Amino acid sequence: MNRLQDKIAIVTGAGRVGNIGVAICDAYLREGAKAVVGTDLRTDEAAQIISEIEAKHGEGRFRLLAHDTTKEEDWRKVIDTTISEFGGIDILVNNAGISVHGGVESTPLHEMSKVMAVNHDALFLGMKLCIPALSESAHRFPGGGSIINTLSMASYMPSANNLSYQVSKAAGRMLTLCAAVELGPKRIRVNSVHPGLTVTPLLREAFQEYADQGLWESYEAAEDAVAAMGPLGIKSYPEDTAHAFVYLASDESRFVTGASLYHDGGIGQRF
Repeated sequence: MNRLQDKIAIVTGAGRVGNIGVAICDAYLREGAKAVVGTDLRTDEAAQIISEIEAKHGEGRFRLLAHDTTKEEDWRKVIDTTISEFGGIDILVNNAGISVHGGVESTPLHEMSKVMAVNHDALFLGMKLCIPALSESAHRFPGGGSIINTLSMASYMPSANNLSYQVSKAAGRMLTLCAAVELGPKRIRVNSVHPGLTVTPLLREAFQEYADQGLWESYEAAEDAVAAMGPLGIKSYPEDTAHAFVYLASDESRFVTGASLYHDGGIGQRF
């Protein structure tokens, strides 16, 4: 408890019940964060998410804002709101992402561009625009400011059916490394988390598409098959993954930057 005492965080991709972003927001508040501003392009589940989080952590510490992470003006509104209401930014979690299935032959350019915009360009934009606030607050804690990019085991696992997602996540990995080198002198740490099989609505939708294409009998069969690839042979849930984000946001990781934290059940050992 209180590993993030008094810290202020922005977490994108936190607008869907059962996803990693919501679990991160919940974990940050549980660990004593002063405030968490969750954001998402979709807001149809906002009332439920806000109600459930406030029931656990009380009112006044959590906001959920509509946010297109590919648009600079949306980022500026989120940043300005966070600073004006809570006093600064100590943690940025770039968690929003999308997936479109297809390979080199079947993926249209506009679909490739769309995935790259959300999964890569938005990370760049969020980091770039949050640097002034993160830098200004960096002196407040031993660990300085913290940027955490949600990537994926897809960043190091090639696939013939998920080209745009794999490429965007691999690009995000290098973006993280370059930013870590650049921002270290400002006392801003930049790391990435690479979840493996994590049972979320997005994953089940993706695996259902695989089933519809005849690649698996069902999304459950796809989940079981992927889980079996790792040494642990088990599935992860958003609450499991959130622990990694707590560590990288906390002062316990003050000497950690440019790290790729594989939260993948050991599947990475195969590549």
